[in-house]
Amino acid sequence: MPAISTVFTDMLNIKYPIIGAPMFLVSYEDLAAAVSNAGGLGTIPLPNYKNTDDLEKAFNNIRCRTDEPIGVNIHLSGKFDWEKQLSICLEAGVKFFITSLGDPRLIIDEVHRYNGLVFADVVNLEQALKAKERGVDGLIAVGYGAGGHGGSVSTLVLVPWLVEKVDLPVVAAGGISTGLQLKAVISLGACAAVVGTRFIAASESKASKKYKQAVVSAEPGDIVFTDRITGNVAGWLASSIENVEEKLELGSKRWFDLWSAGQSVAQVNRIQPAHEIIREMVAEYKGKESDR
Repeated sequence: MPAISTVFTDMLNIKYPIIGAPMFLVSYEDLAAAVSNAGGLGTIPLPNYKNTDDLEKAFNNIRCRTDEPIGVNIHLSGKFDWEKQLSICLEAGVKFFITSLGDPRLIIDEVHRYNGLVFADVVNLEQALKAKERGVDGLIAVGYGAGGHGGSVSTLVLVPWLVEKVDLPVVAAGGISTGLQLKAVISLGACAAVVGTRFIAASESKASKKYKQAVVSAEPGDIVFTDRITGNVAGWLASSIENVEEKLELGSKRWFDLWSAGQSVAQVNRIQPAHEIIREMVAEYKGKESDR
């Protein structure tokens, strides 16, 4: 029976190397707490919260639900009051930060002062080397097929490439929804995996019932990769981007009707609680049938 990798779990004192992706308008307190309570690492994207008061309330809600570690995705741009957000996160005990926009050097020293970790989203070797030069603790290797923004290189190629070329822990992201896929990326050198699409269909996610059912019903061919929505190439459910120009004119409301997802919809068969998703993935990883 293969053992679960402990490289990443030891870093954060969690049980399993499974990170619930910080998904915009999907990953809120309920989902993050459920993933962490099940032994993974739940995360929230800070852009989900309109202001710092909402963010403080969110952490209060999380701590009512779990004492386990929680991670965040922080956007280091002028659009957000990231300095205040960072302060709130550190006061709340957050130890894991994912940066996807901006220079991670802005937060590294302060996060390290609190014994935290900063991992940077990257899609190629150039970005990975730049992130290492800036002092990050690890990389999130976002491969082709990921929901949300991803790169053009397969996760199964990107992970071992970065492991070989960059002396940093590498977390795999993109196309991972099962324990066998988790085992595959860890066998290639990843220390953990980010799981997004399957958690869209978790009972605790904030995705609408129609969104969840669309993910359950979709096949990989139903995912369209386009830069028309955000300016960067990302994966979207084709049915949700019909008449996209009309939806884009709706302003902030557009995001409730434009549904991101990755090619791993192929392995999402039903709506279920987060703890069942993690239990099944771990059982598959270990080669056992899950209890149902």
